Amino acid sequence: MQKHIFTLIFILGNILHISFLKLNEVMKIADSFAYLQMAHHFKNFSLEWFGNGWFGFLYSLPIAIADIFIQNDMIATFGVNILLFNLLAWVCYILGRNYLSFKYNVLFIILIFLSPILLNYNIHILSENIYIPLFLILFLWILKYKEVPDFSGSVFLGFMIALLYYTRSEAFIYLGSIGLILFFLFITKKVSFWRVFFNYSTVIISFFIFIFPYIFYLHSFTWEWGITNKGSSNLRQAELRWVSKMDDDGFEQAVWELTSDNKHLIAWFAGWLKYDKPQAWESFKNYLLENPSKVWERIKENQIKLYTNNLPNLILWNANSLYKIEWSKLFYQNPVFFIILIIPILFGLYGMFALVKNGEWYFVWSFISFFATASIFFTLFFVLDRYFVIFVPIFIFFIVYGIENPWKYLKNYLENGKYILTSLLLIWIYNLWTLSYYQTFKWEDAKYEVKKIAGEWLKENDFRTNLRVMERFPVVTYYSWSWERWLTPYTSKLENLVEYAKYHDVHYLVVDSIDFYKYRPDLRFLFDASEKKYNGIEKVQEFEKNGEKVILYRILVDK
Repeated sequence: MQKHIFTLIFILGNILHISFLKLNEVMKIADSFAYLQMAHHFKNFSLEWFGNGWFGFLYSLPIAIADIFIQNDMIATFGVNILLFNLLAWVCYILGRNYLSFKYNVLFIILIFLSPILLNYNIHILSENIYIPLFLILFLWILKYKEVPDFSGSVFLGFMIALLYYTRSEAFIYLGSIGLILFFLFITKKVSFWRVFFNYSTVIISFFIFIFPYIFYLHSFTWEWGITNKGSSNLRQAELRWVSKMDDDGFEQAVWELTSDNKHLIAWFAGWLKYDKPQAWESFKNYLLENPSKVWERIKENQIKLYTNNLPNLILWNANSLYKIEWSKLFYQNPVFFIILIIPILFGLYGMFALVKNGEWYFVWSFISFFATASIFFTLFFVLDRYFVIFVPIFIFFIVYGIENPWKYLKNYLENGKYILTSLLLIWIYNLWTLSYYQTFKWEDAKYEVKKIAGEWLKENDFRTNLRVMERFPVVTYYSWSWERWLTPYTSKLENLVEYAKYHDVHYLVVDSIDFYKYRPDLRFLFDASEKKYNGIEKVQEFEKNGEKVILYRILVDK
């Protein structure tokens, strides 16, 4: 009977997620193109444009395998995403089975499928689809072990973190989390120091053995040894983003500065995103020590942002946007709505306390070890919601555990009907958030549809196998069937843009009202329909739909 109930939940949950795929019928995210690009080459047994250090390749492998059979990369990706979410839900089911009664585990899995933030990543082509279940497998395995692992267990830990690293390079920081967990076992279990040291060393060494082939690959074109080549750009972004809006503006300015000397003409950084050679003044050491007071101020501001903005967004999503309410004014504008929204957070905080009260110190410490590592590392630079989305299933677990283990003074009053009442309340709240998610994103495809049309026009009118399209976000690129991304240079001068395009044999420039108009303000004159030719470029075709415009310019070849 229990298996049938969970089977029904999985079926209905999959139907819900599949029904939301219509929100993402147009490929419109730059990162998505990178994963589809790698999958395309994997499918053709080629390592061309493979793993540039900015995007991990692991997510692209199952997409490539699925695409061999389906012959449609977006449908193949969505199929992979649904399977990966079922893996996530199954791991959550195992986690809940170990700590929750059957009926509360049912509630836990229902909330996992209803979570709008998890739904958001599941219907988009992003590496979180494999990153989250891999992290949950690692976390579940640590919880089941509850002692210092043996040699094989330590190797497995190193292997799991390597898989996470191959998905997102920053995952190497969780080696520190393993160290904190082993230290906890050393203190509480009175295990030999040398045993802990040997096993932790095994974790670290095995991790580097598993990732060494990729590290060597990065070295082959950077001529430097490092765990990632995103360094100098991210350091400069960190200096910019903490004092400005958390959007692409910081990224734009950081990369413009790094390419303002036209070194991108040699390194291909602005186009291929392949190599970002660190500058001396951008070293991590200088970043930390040059102005320590500024670093502490940045950490403080990022910590405040993490706990007042990012984490509430992850747990509560943006239900407030459905009612046009600002978080800072929410209590005064609508105190009842504020109380309803904050209920899950209160249950979650109490759930952590209840675990400690019930002797589950190891669970709480393991969570703190992972979360603290992420919190400290990312607030050194800048924080985004996606850096902490891996913790959302555990947050939901805390919420359900807090409901099942009420405060002793409320236990007698809640005993009768508490499960039905609290379950209905939480499911209603989560449905509210899911509705909010739908209302927020239902028009996104309409905005980008004109870029899809422009790309399909290129595919039908230019049959070059090496077609190169230059644009801010590679939407036209994708629909033109070009598998090379060429990022419009970060420049305010048309002559620099043309120089870059000719140097790399780029064929077309995309000027659009969505991205180019916003991020290349000094080149907005290219929207002037009265001129057909400018220095080095010629207008080919213009497209308009849903209030958005795309103009295709051909790069003129020197005679």
